[in-house]
Amino acid sequence: MKDVKEASEQLHQIWRKPSGFWGWFSVVNNRLLGVRFMVTAFAFFLIGGVLALLMRIQLTVPENTFLSPQTYNELFTMHGSTMMFLFAVPMLEGLAVYFLPIMLGSRDLAFPRLSAFGYWTYLFGGLVFYASFFVGDVPNAGWFAYTPLSASRYSGMGMDFWALGLSLVELSGIVAAVEIVVTVLKFRAPGMTLGRMPIFAWTMLAVGVMSLFAFTTLLVATLLLELDRTAGTQFFNPNRGGSNLLWQHLFWFFGHPEVYIIFLPATGIVSTIVGTYSRRLLGYTIITVAILVTAFVSFGLWAHHMYTTGLPELSLSFFAAASLMIALASGAQVFAWIASLWGRRPSLEPPLMFILGFLVIFVMGGMTGVMIAIVPFDWQVHDTYFIVAHFHYVLIGGAVFPLMGGLYYWIPKITGRMLNPLLGHASFWAAFVGFHATFFPMHLMGFWGMPRRVYTFPESLGIEGHNVLATIGAFVFGFAFLIFLFDLLVSLLVGERAGENPWNGDTLEWSISSPPPSYMFLAPPVVRGRHPCWHREPKGSEGDLAERASEVLWGQPTAWRGNLITEAVNATPQGIQYLPGPSYRPLLVSLGLLIAFLAVLTKLFLVTLVAAVFALGVLAKWLWPDRHVIAMLRSSELGRREGLPILVTGSRSTVWWGTICLLTILATALAALTYAYFYIRLYASEWPQTGLDPPALLGPAITYGTLLVSGAGLFWANRAFRGGKANAIQFAFTLVVLSGAAFLALAVYGLVQLPFSHRDHAYGSLFYLHSIFISLLTLAGLALVGSAQIRVWSEHEDREGSMKLQMQVTSLLWYFVVVAGVCTFTTLYLSPYVL
Repeated sequence: MKDVKEASEQLHQIWRKPSGFWGWFSVVNNRLLGVRFMVTAFAFFLIGGVLALLMRIQLTVPENTFLSPQTYNELFTMHGSTMMFLFAVPMLEGLAVYFLPIMLGSRDLAFPRLSAFGYWTYLFGGLVFYASFFVGDVPNAGWFAYTPLSASRYSGMGMDFWALGLSLVELSGIVAAVEIVVTVLKFRAPGMTLGRMPIFAWTMLAVGVMSLFAFTTLLVATLLLELDRTAGTQFFNPNRGGSNLLWQHLFWFFGHPEVYIIFLPATGIVSTIVGTYSRRLLGYTIITVAILVTAFVSFGLWAHHMYTTGLPELSLSFFAAASLMIALASGAQVFAWIASLWGRRPSLEPPLMFILGFLVIFVMGGMTGVMIAIVPFDWQVHDTYFIVAHFHYVLIGGAVFPLMGGLYYWIPKITGRMLNPLLGHASFWAAFVGFHATFFPMHLMGFWGMPRRVYTFPESLGIEGHNVLATIGAFVFGFAFLIFLFDLLVSLLVGERAGENPWNGDTLEWSISSPPPSYMFLAPPVVRGRHPCWHREPKGSEGDLAERASEVLWGQPTAWRGNLITEAVNATPQGIQYLPGPSYRPLLVSLGLLIAFLAVLTKLFLVTLVAAVFALGVLAKWLWPDRHVIAMLRSSELGRREGLPILVTGSRSTVWWGTICLLTILATALAALTYAYFYIRLYASEWPQTGLDPPALLGPAITYGTLLVSGAGLFWANRAFRGGKANAIQFAFTLVVLSGAAFLALAVYGLVQLPFSHRDHAYGSLFYLHSIFISLLTLAGLALVGSAQIRVWSEHEDREGSMKLQMQVTSLLWYFVVVAGVCTFTTLYLSPYVL
């Protein structure tokens, strides 16, 4: 039996970060990537804060000429976009990337290389955003990019930077969501049932699921906007049958859930810190239910932002009710936190001070939120500074203050050094006083008639004193973060050593050294309750599977990176997951996408095509199974005696769950496109537009019928695979490939024969996009089917492990392609005859 020092050293050799300058670009470790996310997001936060201060200087006195109207609009757009897209969500994702595995008792995230890909796309997306400053054409249509202001006829290349940069950031958010969902479901420590999971993990699971839907919808919306701008489509052009309100529906279907994508992790931080300082957390079940209710109901609030757009009053009543319902869920959490602290005498250290500040600010913001949920009141204040005050109270109070508390709470774990409590208190009071001085007067300014989104105001409004106070407060508020930054830098040099658990926290991150070792846990911890660091439960019996699994992975494996897989609900050990090590492939794929997007900006579409092919080629190499790794895992005896396989399949596999997430993303994209089709159809005076006849049915029925044939072929291939019939497998695969190729050929031929183009009207744009979407899905599915056929042919003796898993993944994706084809045929060809 190895001693602890020897086992630690062996594991460190496997999990350590790559050395050297070039090794920095191949890192996939969650701790390092989490820090990169947070540092990058905080840098963008500082930039966004400077933009806000410049705007406040402009608004200090009436009729100020410090900024021109154009410059103010540009700074307004970039400030909002930075805070919403480049700071808030990525910062909380970075916190989750770092702490979720360690909280759950895992050694890493489920897909380490996907985490690296998410970071690079986020970084490149942010750089594309700000590259607009260097070309002298900065986005100026607002962070919400309402059409027609964001259309090419009213804005320049800056909005292309906005749309393409945002697309990369959205992609980062989507892959982070996949990571979070699969990690929480499959990488929890044995014994950590859903009922024992930390509240922070519950919030991140809810946020991960929400992001799959919300970010995908925004990605579709920005794609439609960029196609309107560069390819001549007409989705948002009312003169050609499009709709400007379609953009608002799609954008806010993302936008309001995003408020809770930001808020829910912050509540997880609050629950964690309140629980630590009060030595209890009352209402665990109530808080969990409130999180789930908030996540679900948030998708029914998007028109909360559209009360003044002329929507039917009956629908406004529904959205008002949903807004009030979510206020109840938020209120339940607030009461649980207050009850947990009631009667206790917690030490008022900086982490808790920021949480108490959050409670005050968020309750005030919640009260104004209830006010503007009432339709008649919202009609009066919607375009005034009252709304500016409200959403800053909710977003800064609901996100920034808990985040600052979380940083003071967890930085000792990250760095191994304590922050200075005196500087922490100074930072809090500067932030708290400066915040209220900045944003509370805006409520009054809104009542007195100051409109939002304007670069100046007339002296006759009589609000100059309020604006002067708001500007002074903004500088005080900004100074608070400079104090924090100074505190952080000093603590890294001379800060007091933190020790393992300086706060006496109850979650698993406080059970190991500060900073954590590269491998996180020498063995998977066995969890017996909700507070594993407070109540050390007795070990289970000798035959307990959780204990045996922990013993098997004590100091193991030492030849490759491995982590325990557990069941999604009860966290029962199911197998051992191989995790890939450092790689440049995530960076190369991200670079390919970056070059492709930049080429779109410069209209070099051939370069776009070449860069996209390069990215897809690297991605294929990334995903292609490594025979040497598979052979090594197949021959390993680790865990075999205890029934813990390494090459797991089905719902035990993280790849299977990742595929379910991918199908959720694709289904959401298809649903968004279908919604766009029927929304425009609903308000069209004729359909198809411009007097076209309804599409013929016979030819398309034959075309889409080939997809049904391919689905039957794949069903046959699966039966033959399970029966070990090699010839039947190849014949069935060939049928799938041929029928899929026939569909692609017939679909392209059908598009060529259409009597209209994507430029003619919104109907044509929708028709082409739907057809191209299903064609691209089919092409991707054929690539997977082809790779599975090659592997079955070359490794025909293998019917278990990775081969079986590839067949399962391929089948899931191809069956989705078939279902998507049926939906597309119904939408494009059948619905004009019925509706």
